[in-house]
Amino acid sequence: ISSTVLPNVVNLDDFKTDKPKRSGFTLVFLGRLVERKGASELLAAFAKLTKVLPQARLIIGGSGVQAEQLLAWSHQHDLSHVKFAGFVQEKRKAAFLAQADVAVFPSLGGESFGIVLLEAMAAGAGVVIGGNNPGYASVLQPTPEALFNPHDAVGFAALLQRLHDDQLLVQRLHGQQQSLVKQYDVAVIGKKLLSYYKG
Repeated sequence: ISSTVLPNVVNLDDFKTDKPKRSGFTLVFLGRLVERKGASELLAAFAKLTKVLPQARLIIGGSGVQAEQLLAWSHQHDLSHVKFAGFVQEKRKAAFLAQADVAVFPSLGGESFGIVLLEAMAAGAGVVIGGNNPGYASVLQPTPEALFNPHDAVGFAALLQRLHDDQLLVQRLHGQQQSLVKQYDVAVIGKKLLSYYKG
């Protein structure tokens, strides 16, 4: 028996938002503040990045058991350009993600897909990058430069710096990802699903 696997979908219309005028270099993370999602690894890489890009900003959206620990770590390391935005309501998600020059999702594993990656693309984030776990890799395989090892703080920080310095790379990745996310629109996948039902 043959079978076809259809991916998760995103409703592109739900993520249409006024794109903010970006200034500086802003990284955005959105997710639960638990060990598996890699926010600790992101802070470690950001601490290295600020040594060469002191004006870089990091906005962390989400809540969870690591919240106080992450806040304390950022204070201990004098990361004044880290903002903890707390829980982001669904109606605010598109605008939150749209402010990102780089939307960063350093999950360490346990991801079956990566819907948040598509949501960030749909919102118009500059570039979307993710930890090299199988679920995120399945989404980002057309742009392999956007995958990284979250445990390698030096390499992680180097990728962030490259995405600041290399605007040709940024433009290429953004274009590729904007084309990629259209393939996951509910209107596209929905038609395929209906065709199988009608079969």
